[in-house]
Amino acid sequence: MELVSVHSDAPPIPIRMESAGIIKLISILNALIQAFGNPSICLVIDELDAGIFEYMLGELLDIFSKSAKGQMIFTSHNLRALEMLDRDSIMFSTTNPYHRYIHMKSIKATNNLRDVYLRGITLGGQDESIYQETDSLKIARAFRKAGRKAYNE
Repeated sequence: MELVSVHSDAPPIPIRMESAGIIKLISILNALIQAFGNPSICLVIDELDAGIFEYMLGELLDIFSKSAKGQMIFTSHNLRALEMLDRDSIMFSTTNPYHRYIHMKSIKATNNLRDVYLRGITLGGQDESIYQETDSLKIARAFRKAGRKAYNE
């Protein structure tokens, strides 16, 4: 037996041929449905955004935040969540292993949380560091070194 995906007038295609995002959504669909309709469900998903189109992720989060009866806790690298969810329901990870999660401070109702987060990365201003600075020169040097080794072998 093989699951297939049917899109409008197109012929059915095997699910395994779908995008990573569609496959991910299908794989967690039952859990999403349960959390959406049952107030006793707390669904926890690591990297909810992996492979999911950014706009679709935003729509999913908006629907959940407005209508779901259960709770969903998730991690994400996609900043779209910052634009779709209530700022009080968002926690940020820090670089401090003894104080790992914080709420951003000094956020006004008119602030775009995505902008506040990016400012916090580049300028600081939070109680804890939320990003360990990247040494771009070290990364570039490592790429050059790896490239030299690859071409010399």
